[in-house]
Amino acid sequence: MQLNHHLTLALHYRWQPLRQINKQQIPASLWFWLTTSQSITAELKKRGQLTVEIIEDGWGKATPREKRRLNMKPRDAARVRTVLLKVNGRTIIYARSIIPANALRGHWRQVKHLHNKPLGGYLFKHRALKRSPIEVAALPKGLFTNHHTKIWARRSVFQQFGSGILVSEAFFETMA
Repeated sequence: MQLNHHLTLALHYRWQPLRQINKQQIPASLWFWLTTSQSITAELKKRGQLTVEIIEDGWGKATPREKRRLNMKPRDAARVRTVLLKVNGRTIIYARSIIPANALRGHWRQVKHLHNKPLGGYLFKHRALKRSPIEVAALPKGLFTNHHTKIWARRSVFQQFGSGILVSEAFFETMA
């Protein structure tokens, strides 16, 4: 399953603070996943064998929405990490992380060496880390190839150096 990047600019959806979301709009099976401030990686490991399939991991382009969220300038460089998280071989989460070049300092320089390890497991090891409030969006139909229903997603910024790291996670119906 891949994100159709051409549609990210054409389709309209809005990230909203979690407190503004009507709980009845969200499938009950996803509420915990969208709202937890704990490590999703740790929760997934409790449910079976967690594997990470890397789609993209290197210098890339943040979308205009991502740049706005991180207060990046149009030409700012960013490391883009896009993965599929699977439990027992079943794809359940599409995750995309945007790491501005100015955030790749200190221990965060090691992010480029994660390879097939989950970013969440790495982030939650650092106690000084601050996390922005969670934002939620109903991603429209067609945003993911071969997926024709809306998908619920969340995002937040993990702050320690520079602009921080924007982590977005889309939860497929296989989460249930």
